Amino acid sequence: MKKGAYDSPRLDPQLRLIFKKIGIPEAAPFQPDPFQLDALEKVKNDDVLVSAPTGSGKTWIASDAIRSYLSEDRRVWYASPLKALSNSIYLQFCKEFGHDLCGILTGDRKENPDAPIIVGTTEILRNQLYDAMHAGADIQTDLVILDEAHYLSDPDRGVVWEEVLIYLPPRVRLLLLSATISNAEEIGAWLEENRGGKIWIVRSETRPVPLEMLFLFPDGLITPLAGRKGLVPRVKKFVAARPGHGRRTGAGKLHFGDILRCLRSFDLLPAIFFLKSRVECDRALVSCITPSRSFEKREQIEKEVKAFLGKY
Repeated sequence: MKKGAYDSPRLDPQLRLIFKKIGIPEAAPFQPDPFQLDALEKVKNDDVLVSAPTGSGKTWIASDAIRSYLSEDRRVWYASPLKALSNSIYLQFCKEFGHDLCGILTGDRKENPDAPIIVGTTEILRNQLYDAMHAGADIQTDLVILDEAHYLSDPDRGVVWEEVLIYLPPRVRLLLLSATISNAEEIGAWLEENRGGKIWIVRSETRPVPLEMLFLFPDGLITPLAGRKGLVPRVKKFVAARPGHGRRTGAGKLHFGDILRCLRSFDLLPAIFFLKSRVECDRALVSCITPSRSFEKREQIEKEVKAFLGKY
């Protein structure tokens, strides 16, 4: 990358109105969306599949459903596909409902397993269903919340979700939370056939934070990536003119520190970079750092690193 790349951040005039919307909205009382209230009403008596965009408030539905079940001294199992997500949800529920009422079960963590609210991975829930069937017993829960239910279509792990849905006793109410999926009715029909009860499909198509696809040129210009006819001409011309067009090139050639400074100037941080190897991650990290020649600065950094390592 030639010297000076990303040094002159500029914005395509077409994006000015969009960028004016960036920031923290004014505080306002929480008002649930109609689809959230609809899902809560229906899950009282039937199974429910909620299909809504990421960030639209599906976990709020789960929290209110859990609160309702706790008020009736009933038990809840919340299953997610990832240990990290399970840990995050567990901390959230501990703050909402209290540590005594929450437990967590993952491949490497087991805390308060007899709590009325259990958070864990879908594989652990499947294993508990296996154990219950083997012992001729009933699983100790009244509501199962399956987060990221679109994992049903995952070629490697989807079978786990299928087995949970097949083996879960019909008496246990089911709440499935999913990002927008196209075949919700097909899944609902399959569930009704297997579980012998009604399942409601609750949809929301509104994305609370709209997605905008942008392109950052090496000279610091940010433009729209595409329009109705595909890539915008400026982007298409740039891509076609690059050396090695059509072949993958090493991401290690990018200077991520310069890119971050460019993004920061337009309030576009935090940002996530997807890199294909640990080596590229290390190279990217090094490019973000400007070495300090100050002894005092280096000494301060060493103290902070030691404190961090001692704490974690």
